[in-house]
Amino acid sequence: MSQQLSSKPFYDEKIEGTIIPLPLIKDCYAVFACRHKFCREVCPVYQDDRDESHTSYGFHTALLGISQGMGELADIRETITNCLECGACELRCPNTLFGGDFYGASTTTVDLVRKVRRDLVASEIGFEKYEEIVATVDRYIAYFEGPEGDLTKWADGLNLATSGETMLFVDYFNAFETTDIPRNAAKILTAAGVDFGILPRPGATLGELLDVNLETFVEMGRHNVAALEQAGAKRVIIINPHDYTYFTRDYTTHIGELPFEVVFITDVLEELTNNGQIVFGEATASEVFSKVSYHDPCTLNKICGITESPRSIIGKLPGVTYIDVTPVEQWSYCCGKGNASFKTLHPDTSYKIGAKRLQAAADLGVSQLVLACPHCKDQLTDVGARSGVAIEPVHILTLVAQAMGLD
Repeated sequence: MSQQLSSKPFYDEKIEGTIIPLPLIKDCYAVFACRHKFCREVCPVYQDDRDESHTSYGFHTALLGISQGMGELADIRETITNCLECGACELRCPNTLFGGDFYGASTTTVDLVRKVRRDLVASEIGFEKYEEIVATVDRYIAYFEGPEGDLTKWADGLNLATSGETMLFVDYFNAFETTDIPRNAAKILTAAGVDFGILPRPGATLGELLDVNLETFVEMGRHNVAALEQAGAKRVIIINPHDYTYFTRDYTTHIGELPFEVVFITDVLEELTNNGQIVFGEATASEVFSKVSYHDPCTLNKICGITESPRSIIGKLPGVTYIDVTPVEQWSYCCGKGNASFKTLHPDTSYKIGAKRLQAAADLGVSQLVLACPHCKDQLTDVGARSGVAIEPVHILTLVAQAMGLD
C-alpha cells in the first residue's frame, strides 16, 4: 500500500510572480537549510546533467529565492520541467528520513513540481512544449468522450463482465498502446478462477493532467470511483503502476477515502500463486537457465513501496535464474520516461537515462529485464532498439501467462 505523505492544502494556493504562501516558504526553507543534499546523487536527471537546479534542492531553493524577491515564477519555467517525478528525492530527504510523516513535514517534491507547473499554466506563462502536453491531454479526453466500445476493444473475445466485487481497472495507455498486458492479466485471473469485471467507460488517468489541469484529473477520478462503486467493487486490481499511485496517493488526497480496496496485480498474483490457484508448467529445455533481472518501476518502488511480490513471482517461474538488484540500489534507476511529461519535454535526457538502465542490466549478464509497468516496457523497448543493447524488456504478465500455458 502506498505511504501517504503529508497532505499540504497550501499547494492549492496559486503562486503569482513573487507571491508564495508562507507555509510553502517554510517547506522550501526546510530543504534549503539542508547541507547533506542527499537528493542530488539519487536523482537520475542530476546523474546525467550534473545541474543542481534540476534537483529537489534546486527546486525548493529557487522558490525560496523568488519569495525573497530574487526572481519571479517565470524564471524557473524551464528548470521545473527537469523532473521525472520518480520520487527518489522524497525518500532520501532527511525531512522524510528522520521525521517521517509524524510532524507532517515530509518533503513532497513530486507534488511541488506538479503544483508549480500548473501555476505556470494558470498564469499563462507555460513552459517549452507545453502545447504538446495539452495535445496529449486532449487526446485522452477524446477517448473518454468517444464510443464506449473503443475503451474495451482490448478485451474482445474474452467475455468479461462489467460489474463484480472484484474489478480490473484498465487505463487508456494499456487499452490502446499495450493491449497484450491487460489481455494477459484477464487471461491469468480467469484461469485462476477469479470472478471479476471491467469498466465499460473508465475515466482518463495520466500524469500530464496533474501537470496542467488538476480539476479535470479530479473530475475523472470522481468518475472512476463512482463507476467502480456502482459496479459493486470491493476490490480493485490495478495493472498500471501509475494508476496505483493515482488511486492510493492522489485520489485519497483530492477525493477522500476510497470505498474499496486497491491492490496491484503482482500482489494479487503472488496471493494466487501461494494458495495454489496459479500453477506453472515445467520449463522446456530451451527455457532452462534463462537469466533475468527485474526493473523496479519508480512508482511502485519509490512512491508505493511494492517491491517483494514481483520478485516472489519471478522466483517461482520455471527455468529462470534470477539475478537481483535490490530496491534501494534502484532508487537511482529509472527507465527515463518519467511519471508524466518528461520524455516529451526532454527526449535526449530520457533516452540517456533509459540506455544507462539497460546497460546496467547487460552488465549483469542477463538476457531479459522483467518489468511490471507498461510505460517502462514501452520506453525500454524503444531505447533498446536505438542503443543496440542486447537486453529484451519483457512484462512480468507475459512470463506468467507463458508459464501457465496461456500465450
